[in-house]
Amino acid sequence: MRSRSIRWHLFQVLLVSIFPVGLFAAGLLYLHWQAQEHERERSQIQSVRLLAAAVDNALDSTVQRMSIFAGLWAANPASDAVIHAQARNALAANRDWANLLAFRADGTAVFRANEPFGTAMPEMKLLPQWQRVINERAPMVSDVFVSPDQGAKVVSIGVPVVRNNQVTHVLVARLNLRWFDELVTRQGRGGVAGIFDRNWKFVARGAEGEARRGTDPSQPLVEDIKRNPEGIGKYQNLNGAAVYTSWTASRHGWWVAFATPSEPVESAFWRYLGLLGALWAALLAAGVAYAVSKGRHIAGALESVKARAGELAASRTPSALPASRVDEVSEALEALDHASQTLQAAMSARDQSLETEQKARAAAEAANRAKDEFLAMLGHELRNPLAAIWSAVAVVRSDRHTREQLDFAAGVIERQSRHLKRLIDDLLDVGRVMTGKVMLERAPLDLAAAARYVVATLETSGRFAQRRLEVDTEPAWVDADHTRLEQIITNLLVNAVTYSAAGGRVKVRVARHGDEAVLEVSDDGRGIAPEHLDRVFDLFFQADSTVDRASGGLGIGLTLVQRLVGMHGGRISARSAGPGHGATFEVRLPAVEAGKQPALAAVPPRAAAVAHEILLVEDNKDERDTLRVALELEGHRVLHAADGVAALELLLRHRPRVAILDIGLPGMDGYQLARQARAASGPNLLLIALTGYGGAGDVQRARQAGFDCHLTKPVDVRELIHAIARNQRGLSPDQKIA
Repeated sequence: MRSRSIRWHLFQVLLVSIFPVGLFAAGLLYLHWQAQEHERERSQIQSVRLLAAAVDNALDSTVQRMSIFAGLWAANPASDAVIHAQARNALAANRDWANLLAFRADGTAVFRANEPFGTAMPEMKLLPQWQRVINERAPMVSDVFVSPDQGAKVVSIGVPVVRNNQVTHVLVARLNLRWFDELVTRQGRGGVAGIFDRNWKFVARGAEGEARRGTDPSQPLVEDIKRNPEGIGKYQNLNGAAVYTSWTASRHGWWVAFATPSEPVESAFWRYLGLLGALWAALLAAGVAYAVSKGRHIAGALESVKARAGELAASRTPSALPASRVDEVSEALEALDHASQTLQAAMSARDQSLETEQKARAAAEAANRAKDEFLAMLGHELRNPLAAIWSAVAVVRSDRHTREQLDFAAGVIERQSRHLKRLIDDLLDVGRVMTGKVMLERAPLDLAAAARYVVATLETSGRFAQRRLEVDTEPAWVDADHTRLEQIITNLLVNAVTYSAAGGRVKVRVARHGDEAVLEVSDDGRGIAPEHLDRVFDLFFQADSTVDRASGGLGIGLTLVQRLVGMHGGRISARSAGPGHGATFEVRLPAVEAGKQPALAAVPPRAAAVAHEILLVEDNKDERDTLRVALELEGHRVLHAADGVAALELLLRHRPRVAILDIGLPGMDGYQLARQARAASGPNLLLIALTGYGGAGDVQRARQAGFDCHLTKPVDVRELIHAIARNQRGLSPDQKIA
């Protein structure tokens, strides 16, 4: 029999069953979705309008009540104590108020209703945002802001008190935002309602209101709100669930949104789809029954397709292609094999893409949170020493200071400058460690000797002032980088001193236990909460998250210690009995057999006062002049220049013994200047690089350019004098470069 097209065989069946069902299904789905979408949007927009009206009514009510109170105050010039008593009664009678405050027009505080009249309060000033109340003599509803006296996220309403046509006071009601959370919860049943301020920050929310307050909603929702004052759309909520969200504007400049889950709407679609499937199956059965009467050749061809599909679904090895009397069936069998392979590859690629996208999103969110926390901590840690330095400068500049006050100011500047340098060094070190740019230069070292040296150095610098120090060491040799090992011990000791109070005890113990060398640093200070023990080594983590941040630090010291210990093949752990019971950090490194201990340098002594003629090249005038004065106070004669061209002229004219060069100079950089200076003066010229670039590559470039010594800013003048003194003793360039 001649093979015929499947279309020829199924033409009559298509007319009887498939074609009518397709038309019916298309019409049914179209009408269903049109009605459902229209009703859902209408209902949800109406709900958000009612919610906005409730919010407006609540704000209007507060404005009216406060205006009445302000009017009574203006009409009755009673004493502040009487007004305070009335304010306390008003606060007790209004659950939607968290507090009631009064300020004079000049910005000074009068009272807070939640405290007795006359209670000593920290200095309070009228925030600049309430200036509109005074200027416009009209009430004003604020956005979410952080209260300066409590540090909490609040929203307030201010009204003016007008006497004799002048604003004498501003009355401010701090709203009880939990009351607003309850309001939107009651009004927004069936979904989650939220209120945003003019900056699209959450004011209140029907779920997780306290946690979400002051944060941003979904960014696509914010973009749509900016384009349309009212609307509805489908978004992902803050918990990642799909929701339909409607929004509208409040009369007070706020925005109100109402979100309902999309799952019920989509489940309705699946119910309709199930109905359509049932109808389709019934009509298909009738069509198949009719088709059977058209001939077994069609049924046999379709059975061959079914058999091949079953083999592929069961992952069995496909048998030989069955013979078919229908051309399209043969082609379909071949296409089915190819489509199955393509589909599997596409599904695998889709799953991998989805997993990659989810991991990338989680990493980006975590990085963004870490960035915000780090910037806040960095700003705090930089401002504190800068504030102390600024105040010390005022003492120095005063013409009435005593010698003791001048010494005190100089000490403050020195200590805070060292603190800033340590912060910058830690930041650079942790960056190099995290990116794998730190190379260890290992050698057999006695961990006990290194610990004693670090303790002696810190004692000399006064870091253990008012602390009881106990040192218990026995030889324990390790294969380690000398500089990084001292950095580990120093960070652990500084951490112990930082978190222990004056009069506290810091204990250092070194011993060998089997195949491991153990360093233990303990203190009896603040201690660590149990829930924080697993996070103390996380980058930027700070258990002390209070605003005062009395202990300081950026939360990178222990991270740096952990990474350096890991690079040496060791491990570090933290123990604490809880807050107030101190903490112990234990470092375990692989032990090695005892070797020859390299000599540990003593704390650099003050160089002998031998006068030199020094060329100082620095484009920053303040830094250049300050360092010039410091060197002149040591008895040196200082020539100075701001660029490379002027520096070369001075070098050729005066032939100084020492040249201190900045690297980042205009026109000719410090490396070019060093090469020309070395060519002009030969090996008798001591070249010192003084720069803010402190990486290993920067030191190598300095050596290649001809520098004898590499120092990073800010430099201790004593360290600079020591470098010059080493040159007096005739050390080789390899010894001097650092």
